[in-house]
Amino acid sequence: MLYQSILILHVVTGFFALLFGALAIASRKGQKNHLKTGKAYVLMMYSVGLSAIAMTFLKPNPFLFTVGVFTLYLTYTGQRSIFYFRLKEDYRNSWKDLVPILFALVIATGMILQPIFRMLESQSLFVSVMGVFGVFLIGFAIGDLRLVIKNPTFKPNQKSWLIQHIGRIGGAYIATLTAFLVTNLHFNLGWIIWLAPTLIGSFLLAKVSRDWKKKLKIQP
Repeated sequence: MLYQSILILHVVTGFFALLFGALAIASRKGQKNHLKTGKAYVLMMYSVGLSAIAMTFLKPNPFLFTVGVFTLYLTYTGQRSIFYFRLKEDYRNSWKDLVPILFALVIATGMILQPIFRMLESQSLFVSVMGVFGVFLIGFAIGDLRLVIKNPTFKPNQKSWLIQHIGRIGGAYIATLTAFLVTNLHFNLGWIIWLAPTLIGSFLLAKVSRDWKKKLKIQP
């Protein structure tokens, strides 16, 4: 009963996360509609990630756990990026900035090691979804840790934070959309479902990032 309740919450908030995310993407950046739909999107994504992890404690599911952790980290760091972008004065890093990074590093390490141990145990080679997500997550976390260590104090008017906001929030949307499609669509060429959202989404994110870099006059 508890699992079913969490599953319903996960499905409903997942639907609204994709809906509000699409509305935020379509609306003009920085305007009222974008801010409102963006906040709703972030709240729904937190619910999606937390409910996914909660379900794995009741019924182990490496795929669900992986997507949940990955989505939560990208959503949180994407939200923090826009916070840094809007700074009006110097901001000294605190536990809010460091703890999520360290937590992500520990979880990502486990996500990478777990399939390696399984392959050694079974003496077979396979591509692990958890391992792939773990590699991406540890890459993001290491980059964030370096940034925090190198810059104990963040300065106002750092335009690069907006680019990171776009990449992280967009990445979380791609991961959630991929999970939705993989769960609900089944056919022989299933690998297309895995690759298509990532390839198309990454291309669009790269284009949007380039456009904003030009608009903000950020040097490559």
